[in-house]
Amino acid sequence: MTTGSQWARPSPTGRQRRRDLAVGVLLTAGVAVSTLLSRSAGIDPGSLRPGQGEELAWALAVGLPLCFRRRFPLSVLMTCTVAFIGLQMRYVGDSSASSVCLALALYTVGAWSRDRQRATVVRIVVVVTLSAGLGYVLSANTWPTLNGLTAGHHTGPLPVLPAFALYTIGTNILFLAGAWTFGNAAWVQTRQRTELAERNRELQAERDENARNAVIAERLRIARELHDVVAHHVSVMGVQAGAARLMLTRDPPAAEGALLSIESAGRNAVEEMHRLLGVLRDGRQPAQAAPAAGIEQLATLVAGLRGALRTTYTVDGEPRELPQSLSISLYRITQEALTNTVRHADASKVDVTLSYRATTVELTVVDDGRTAADRTATVPTAHDAQRTRSGRARGGLGHIGMRERVALHDGTLQIGPDDRGYCVRARFRLS
Repeated sequence: MTTGSQWARPSPTGRQRRRDLAVGVLLTAGVAVSTLLSRSAGIDPGSLRPGQGEELAWALAVGLPLCFRRRFPLSVLMTCTVAFIGLQMRYVGDSSASSVCLALALYTVGAWSRDRQRATVVRIVVVVTLSAGLGYVLSANTWPTLNGLTAGHHTGPLPVLPAFALYTIGTNILFLAGAWTFGNAAWVQTRQRTELAERNRELQAERDENARNAVIAERLRIARELHDVVAHHVSVMGVQAGAARLMLTRDPPAAEGALLSIESAGRNAVEEMHRLLGVLRDGRQPAQAAPAAGIEQLATLVAGLRGALRTTYTVDGEPRELPQSLSISLYRITQEALTNTVRHADASKVDVTLSYRATTVELTVVDDGRTAADRTATVPTAHDAQRTRSGRARGGLGHIGMRERVALHDGTLQIGPDDRGYCVRARFRLS
């Protein structure tokens, strides 16, 4: 964003230029009509007043430059100043309309001049020049003529010279000071509006960027969910298919149960994939999509492994209502731990325990499988975590997903062997 000292007002638009043209023509006509009315009303300083043709020429000189006031504000002000002084020196029968022209030119320099330093210098020169012209009007060389014209017409409480001086000086101060002040104020207000509009555009861009980042983050979350779903169900289906193959001739009922488990796992995988991919395809918000699995489905998740493993699911303590995001994380951590057990552990038993305490909730998944090399690592160090992000550390994407879900809720995660077997333990603090 540009600062006040660096900001330059944009050039006038076509509509503003057309308005300037109309205003210049109207003010020129106003000066001409004013001189005509003053002549018709008998306001005539005798032989000092020029002819009607010259008065019209002065009206054109002081008014027409305003047609270009916003395009060339400094040039227009200097031209109007010269014309105004000449008009006054020639005693043209107008003062009000021409003063409005000069004030408008002075205002335009303050409001539109892009070179602020030059604008200030030119305006000072103009004010000094007008003051000198006023001093000449009130000088000893000019005053006797005016005094002679007003002789016999003095009826006020003040002498003619002080009254004329006060009137003339006050009128000039009012016009010049007002034009200078309001011109600067217009420039400042325009700059502030421009900066505000620019800031609004920046905020809108930030909002758009945040929205894009939120979409990307949501898609990454869905990708992790999809990884967990596919890995878990495919692993279970593979184990159950192997068991069915071995028992197909020896124990047909058991083989049939394994095939039913495969069918159920496949159906669940397809349903969850449809739900997740539907969010991506339709652009729905998570709140509009079908509810994700949570701790309410943990028993069903663990039971789905029966036939391939001996499983137990235990709830310890008084169940409490958990935030939905924490409930989903607990389900996905359990799903990933069970997937690792099926794929890597060569285990025969797995125990899942959800423990509620006064200020914490803890999930424990323990299997009795052999501790393979790729299952011995606990939570990696910072160096290992960096290697994990590059895909070279032990633990794979499953451990990365579990750590991310735990970090999301400021919990703790332990992965590795303990006295009962290979253990995944996640603990979260509750308010």
